[in-house]
Amino acid sequence: MKFNSVKEYFYKLNNTGYQLMMIPLILFIGYYSQSYFFDSKLKIELPEVVAYLPFAFFGLAVIVLTTVQLMFKSKVRKVVSEIGLGIKLEKLGSLLKARMIWQALVALLMPLGLVITNDTLFIIFFGLALTWYFIHWPSPTQVSKLLHLRGDEKEMVLSRGEAFK
Repeated sequence: MKFNSVKEYFYKLNNTGYQLMMIPLILFIGYYSQSYFFDSKLKIELPEVVAYLPFAFFGLAVIVLTTVQLMFKSKVRKVVSEIGLGIKLEKLGSLLKARMIWQALVALLMPLGLVITNDTLFIIFFGLALTWYFIHWPSPTQVSKLLHLRGDEKEMVLSRGEAFK
């Protein structure tokens, strides 16, 4: 991820995060409002399969999010050892984008599950996926903690580049 300032770095990360979350959010709102006003259900002839789908989707989501989180932490450890704030932020930006993409894909599973089964558990699962997504939102404080920044570098990130102007 190329950037000219710390402020631009967080601007690009925030835009990417919002754009990635808009797709599952629009799909979820669209299908939910359609199913609320119209009786549009996808008919699946195997009720025993439909009964297990919410648990399968939830299990898949937990496995994917756990794997992504563990891989993210191990790759961040390598980024921390780099020299220079710009290099650290650039490499961390790529990792944060990848993590946000996976989180958005998991959130996208929930409207899909709602379409297939019309089970209200997917509304709760979608809320949990959104909560997980926004808990891991890349804020200056979180970036500073992830990179173990101290001193001037920490001040630069926390103030989004405004500390030394």
